[in-house]
Amino acid sequence: MIQATIATIATLSLLSTAALAAEHDVPGDFQTIQQAVTAASSGDVINVGPGTWSGRVDFRGKDLWIRSTDGTEETILDAGSLSSVVMFISGEGTGAILEGFTITGGTGQLFKGELTGGGIQIVNSSPTIRDCHITGNTATFGGGMAIWQGEPILDNCLFTDNHATNDGGGLRLHEYTTLVMEDCNFVGNTAGVFGGAVNYGHYSEGHHINCEFDGNSAGLRGGAIASACECNDPQLTGTDICNSVPDHILGGWQDFGGNDFCPVCAMDLNTDGVVNVNDVLQVINAWGGCVCVEDVDGDNVVGVNDLLAVIDEYGQCPG
Repeated sequence: MIQATIATIATLSLLSTAALAAEHDVPGDFQTIQQAVTAASSGDVINVGPGTWSGRVDFRGKDLWIRSTDGTEETILDAGSLSSVVMFISGEGTGAILEGFTITGGTGQLFKGELTGGGIQIVNSSPTIRDCHITGNTATFGGGMAIWQGEPILDNCLFTDNHATNDGGGLRLHEYTTLVMEDCNFVGNTAGVFGGAVNYGHYSEGHHINCEFDGNSAGLRGGAIASACECNDPQLTGTDICNSVPDHILGGWQDFGGNDFCPVCAMDLNTDGVVNVNDVLQVINAWGGCVCVEDVDGDNVVGVNDLLAVIDEYGQCPG
């Protein structure tokens, strides 16, 4: 289990940042956020005024505190469908802080041949992101955010209406990522394959603390969370999940208490409101290797386990 708490790490980050910080104002000192980043040194603070700021923000390996002066509703970072909106790709640590922005209009950045991280792309970095609204971004993997080999902190962030054509509509974790999420909400995110809200991949670990998932959907499995590999470790504490399509969670996860799930009818494969012989026949007709909705357990093979899972939920779906 992840040992460090967001409050402890965030406090230490703030203390270290404040000790030698110089402050830069946008637009007072610089006309763009990226100009301020170029001029600043690690430990500096960049205060961003209200308005819509176009283009990409790349922290460029500096542990900067970039914060809005007027909050998410008044301060928007918009990539204009040209790239990821914010990038942490040069070894930034938890002292690299992004606070108080709406992040939108991102379409991802090429990484290992795929467009990843529509809103925010994190590679080999561990930033702190808090009080941000990530909305209306798209990518192949990680429509809202993609993380590859990092230990970021997400605090009080909202993911809405992001889309991944493959996995992780709101968020994609991959390749030995460890993530702490506290008071984060995922609403109306979608994925073409797995993980409408969050998708775990290849030895990734995440702790969802007091989070909410509502109305997220995946094309195949894991409307809220997908973790098809036993190598991953999603952990939930005090988290509510509701209105997921077609199901809440694909794969194993750890229950640390206080979690609440509304009813879901995951085995209603043809979505007619009842699990019956038609769903059984649908599994039989898809028998064999495939990536499809009939692969209930997400192991890329439609077989006996999938058939038994459908039979186990035979009957009328909950209203």
